[in-house]
Amino acid sequence: MPHSLSAKKRVRQNVKRRDANRDVKSRIRTLRRAFAKALDARDLPAARQRINDCRQLVHRAAVTGPLHRNAAARIIGRMQSRLAAAEKPDAAQP
Repeated sequence: MPHSLSAKKRVRQNVKRRDANRDVKSRIRTLRRAFAKALDARDLPAARQRINDCRQLVHRAAVTGPLHRNAAARIIGRMQSRLAAAEKPDAAQP
């Protein structure tokens, strides 16, 4: 347990930041799942919308701190690759 006032304040700040970071990461995971579901359903307009929503949120998370910028780039790059592969005319659904 913290004893000094500054240590108590740091605990309060850490709890608040942890909750905010968890919320951001949770929303990113939700959007990634929605993107994957849209791709599986071959709903390309919905997939494009989901990737745009997710890209915005991931970039903001990389700037504010919950995600490392390289992790953000990796997430976005993988989603773009999957969308590009699905948009190819010869992409057959197995």
